[in-house]
Amino acid sequence: MNETPSSCEVATRPEEEAPRAAGSRVLRWQPGFRWDGVPVEAYKASADHWCGINRTSLTGERGEQTAFHVRYFEIAPGGFSSLEHHAHEHVVFVLCGRGEVRLGGDVHPLGFGDVVYVAPHEVHQFRNGSDEPFGFLCIVDARRDVPIPVGSV
Repeated sequence: MNETPSSCEVATRPEEEAPRAAGSRVLRWQPGFRWDGVPVEAYKASADHWCGINRTSLTGERGEQTAFHVRYFEIAPGGFSSLEHHAHEHVVFVLCGRGEVRLGGDVHPLGFGDVVYVAPHEVHQFRNGSDEPFGFLCIVDARRDVPIPVGSV
């Protein structure tokens, strides 16, 4: 299995770039927070510092020449992202379920419609302590640095 970058890592190397998209398009939403013709991928290679996350690359990693990427992440009940920090910033918009985000030393509950801004170098992690999927859009610069893991979860 090829290693899939984290939600924050540089998405592709030049030799792996996706073919350029041919113009504008519509991605049709499907029940269960899926989009017609868009594959669901693992968050990144299996490891013990994250659990139960899938991602769907909606824009920016499908051949578009955008300066940003839009991805949908879904964390299964009991799942969590890596505890990490990096120089780039990103924004998260909650679409379904309930979860929480750790920003620095504070933990904030999240639900539908909540927006999270993760500032440069802020230690952060997303968790799902509920019994239903926790899904959100993540908008991030196309060019970004590699995350630095922080201790253990």
